[in-house]
Amino acid sequence: MSLKWFISWIVIFPLLKFLTGVEIDGSIPKRGAAILACNHVSFLDPPAVGITACREVYFLAKPGLFRLSKFFTWLITSYNALSIGGTEGIRKAIQLLKRGYAIVIFPEGTRIRTGVVESFNPGVGYLSISLGIPVIPVYIKNSNKKFISLILRLNRLKVTFGQAIYPSGYKKRREDFEHFALKIREAIIRLQ
Repeated sequence: MSLKWFISWIVIFPLLKFLTGVEIDGSIPKRGAAILACNHVSFLDPPAVGITACREVYFLAKPGLFRLSKFFTWLITSYNALSIGGTEGIRKAIQLLKRGYAIVIFPEGTRIRTGVVESFNPGVGYLSISLGIPVIPVYIKNSNKKFISLILRLNRLKVTFGQAIYPSGYKKRREDFEHFALKIREAIIRLQ
């Protein structure tokens, strides 16, 4: 874990715990390549997963996020956000996974404010199957609620890490990428 992440973790995690009482169920391996596939309902999801994973992670992010403002671009880039526009971001993600890092992906492709887990893009299946890397399903609960309701504990922010899913038996073809992405989606739904 880099010094920046370590300092952020020891400062922000207690603050998040104090403010929201965030609950964490399960954990992820402290080392080794992994893909964390998460549902996505709010802007709070990336920091919630990043801080509760208890290890440095990288995020695949929509290109539009890097055009919101110079400050926001600096902030998310400082905390390992990679634009998935074009092929550069995916190439960088592949390199990081090959070097044993963890990547966070929101396979729905955008925030789904209703909380219903929508269909997944097959990219998560592509990365996992092509590289032989496990996917850890992650379910984030109540991040779409008003922050005041989290502070007052009317709604409890909860991050649940499931068991790793390995891409054994899948081949490098689109049909298998889609089937594996569906398997991951079903695993996330079961974590609710």
